[in-house]
Amino acid sequence: MSNDVSDIAQITSDFKKAMRRLASTVSIISTADTNGNRYGMTATAVNSLSMDPPSLLICVNHNASIYTPLVGRGRFCVNVLTTDHEDLVGAFSGKLKGDARFQVGEWRSEATGMPYLDGAQCNLFCDIESEIPFGSHSIIVGRLTDVRVEEDIRPLIFADGRLGTTQSLTGHVRLVSNLSTLTQFLPSDLSSFLSKYPLIDMHVEEQISTDIVTAVAGNAFDIGFIVEGPKTGSLEVIPYRDDRLVLAVPENHPLAALASTKFEQTLEYSYVGLHTGSQINLQIQKAAADLDMPWKCRMQVHTYDALAAMVKAGLGIGLLPENMAGVFSKALGIKVVQIEEDWTRRRHAIVLRSYEGLQAAGKRLVDHLKRQLP
Repeated sequence: MSNDVSDIAQITSDFKKAMRRLASTVSIISTADTNGNRYGMTATAVNSLSMDPPSLLICVNHNASIYTPLVGRGRFCVNVLTTDHEDLVGAFSGKLKGDARFQVGEWRSEATGMPYLDGAQCNLFCDIESEIPFGSHSIIVGRLTDVRVEEDIRPLIFADGRLGTTQSLTGHVRLVSNLSTLTQFLPSDLSSFLSKYPLIDMHVEEQISTDIVTAVAGNAFDIGFIVEGPKTGSLEVIPYRDDRLVLAVPENHPLAALASTKFEQTLEYSYVGLHTGSQINLQIQKAAADLDMPWKCRMQVHTYDALAAMVKAGLGIGLLPENMAGVFSKALGIKVVQIEEDWTRRRHAIVLRSYEGLQAAGKRLVDHLKRQLP
């Protein structure tokens, strides 16, 4: 057989192609050193070795960050992934470093301090029986000391360079939201989503609800968040959250002593409004028109904090979502008064062209938001 360098390079290239034809279950090898520092890596080179004694083997690159602590500790866990664990693959394959990898997924520690993935198909705890170095890797033989098994069988498969259920979880989602949804609900919901899927990128913009409908319909964004009111045409609409508008007034205002009031009574006073086209402004204008009374808007601002600051300064009164009004009431000392009319109760919604037309990352976000609904 020829030892020509070009022949070896060709064999290596063909070998890589050949290995792409092998479908393998994806696992994460985890360990912790004597100081409790956790290490982990994705692996498909995991195989049973013997039933007497129960044992398996794994292959670890000598340059992998886990190699030295794994061999030094002499103990590891094989966590066999399910189809719900695609987000862990990228995190443990180099996208995240060190202990940050363990922020993805539900990780626990067994009695000896060995980290294991809660909800994995199975967890195989092993003591290292022997190490066989070969080339760039070592074959590690592990003797089973404990096994945890879930009932469902849903292995995550890797073949031809791709995971068996989606192409990747490193997608990009374009979001556009009205101010009310953006400030009240999205921060916590997006935070919990990205803690689970940290490799998904997001682009978020704020627009008024009427413009959001147009932007999503025109494919400028994947997912929009509106306050219900604008016509949505052929867009899919998914109910999201509810809120209520309340009146914010200065501490010394004539209405400050009231727990609630009719909207009609507030129209005697000058308002601080939001920017033109905002859904709150449109609701106020319609309610005033229904009463055949003018709405005296002294000034317009773009944000809730600016509106609250103007109210605090005695420049007018204003309507705010109740959640935001509560925050500013504590911070600035403004008073909150309930408006008795039903139109102050509002529904927020998710709009999109088609759920089926979304990329995998977008579908995962929509599914996550649905699960967060009260």
